[in-house]
Amino acid sequence: MGLGTVAVTGAAGNIGSVVREALRGEAARLVLVDRVPLTPQAEYETVHTVDLRDAAAVESALAGADRVLHLGGVPDEAPLADLLEANVLGTHHVLEAAQRTGIGRVVPAGSNRVTGISRPG
Repeated sequence: MGLGTVAVTGAAGNIGSVVREALRGEAARLVLVDRVPLTPQAEYETVHTVDLRDAAAVESALAGADRVLHLGGVPDEAPLADLLEANVLGTHHVLEAAQRTGIGRVVPAGSNRVTGISRPG
């Protein structure tokens, strides 16, 4: 339980779901954030249905967390405008919320999918 309160964005996704299970017993409290509705599976879980493009909602959901694992965003190919909105602006909102609410650590996931990938040829 040494991790304190951990917020996970993208908690309903493929990686977020695995991380959710892995953090059981490691975090005193899990704050699960996704645009897809989730159901708490334990008394120490809190869920928030939030679109990362909504800065105020992101800040509200993350308030009180000690650290954030940021996995939220569009994981697949999409038009650049969609990737910018969800991945770049969403990450900006998570980082700004962390700074404003005093969260000590944010771990962002990295991927070539953040801004898309060019097809050969």
